[in-house]
Amino acid sequence: MSGGAAEASAQHPFLHGLPEEQRPDGWEEDVASVRQWVATRPHLPPISDDFLLLFLHSCYMDVARAQSTIESYFTCKSRWPELFGNRDPLAPELQKVLDSTNMVPLPERTPEGYHVLLYRMVETDPSKLHFVTAMRMFFVFNDAVLSDDGLAPGYVVVFDMAGVSWGHLARVSLPAIRKFMIYIQDCHPARLKGVHVINTVAFIDRILGLIKPLIKSDLLAMVHFHGPVESLDRFLPLRLLPEDYGGEAESAQTLHDAMRMRLEKEYREWFIAEEKMRVDFSKRPPKNNKANTKARPPKGVVPPRPPAPEQGPPALDEQLGATASDFRHLAID
Repeated sequence: MSGGAAEASAQHPFLHGLPEEQRPDGWEEDVASVRQWVATRPHLPPISDDFLLLFLHSCYMDVARAQSTIESYFTCKSRWPELFGNRDPLAPELQKVLDSTNMVPLPERTPEGYHVLLYRMVETDPSKLHFVTAMRMFFVFNDAVLSDDGLAPGYVVVFDMAGVSWGHLARVSLPAIRKFMIYIQDCHPARLKGVHVINTVAFIDRILGLIKPLIKSDLLAMVHFHGPVESLDRFLPLRLLPEDYGGEAESAQTLHDAMRMRLEKEYREWFIAEEKMRVDFSKRPPKNNKANTKARPPKGVVPPRPPAPEQGPPALDEQLGATASDFRHLAID
């Protein structure tokens, strides 16, 4: 693997390092178990101990699940450059996304200690939506959030659908949504605790009819649909929200602008370097090359995350190839 990839791995996934107090007891032994497995996977890029620990943490210290997630994570990032290539936050197309959306990490956590992320559109003209580019920016933002938060106990996500129309859906392809769902459910090294959609549009049932087959039951159980924001109070204190949602935090635009500045100045070189951390598929072992995947007993409750195939996700390509339709099949009223 190139020296550039090795150099990039040193600062990933935590730009400023991981605070020692976040490291769980016995983490060295768990990381050593995964490191032994990584040594049998020559196609993977260099991976720091802190990165291995993040994968373990997201899988509740289950070694076998962490190995599966690592394989899927790097495979997806390598196979889908339209989502994980050209990650420079100053790239003109990503700047347009930052101009037209708010992607906001709220400053205060829930009583359970979970981080809250808010997403919404600012520019609601459907003709200005480039969905795949918006997804690319979404993943840039989320990688920076993981870097900032370290071994976070969990995330609650709030999507505001205000301004979403049929015109937006006509610009969204189901294959892109399928990739998004595969990554979020099988690859993203974070503990997702809840997904809340506010200002839900009247045609949400039509949307769900298309995407529900892509959502695993454990994720579906976390998803809640709301009308006005006030109904969120059953799940998190409304005071955590930005002031334009009736909360005590600064406005969503102010918080977005602060995060945007950090992405552009603090994180830019970090993202450019991260693009070197990709799979060399020519070095991937054949399927019958079974690595030692002996797992330690999980520490705590482990949410279901089915293992990927031993060779890793060529199976992902098979899933994607099965989709031939997109949102244009919806009848626009």
